[in-house]
Amino acid sequence: MNKRYRDEIAMVTHDIMKDFQQVGAVSDTEMREFEKDCFVSDADSARKTSEPQEIGLRNPVTA
Repeated sequence: MNKRYRDEIAMVTHDIMKDFQQVGAVSDTEMREFEKDCFVSDADSARKTSEPQEIGLRNPVTA
């Protein structure tokens, strides 16, 4: 079974969390919970849109 990451940020943070798990800073239970959000299931990929999502971070320009 080949798991696909939700996005690049999920891939990078998953690698970091794996390192934390190896040194004991993150438990196996916490890692499984974290992985639920990192990977895309087949159902999620069917709902995926082709348009990029905006994250909503805006800095208003003030004078």
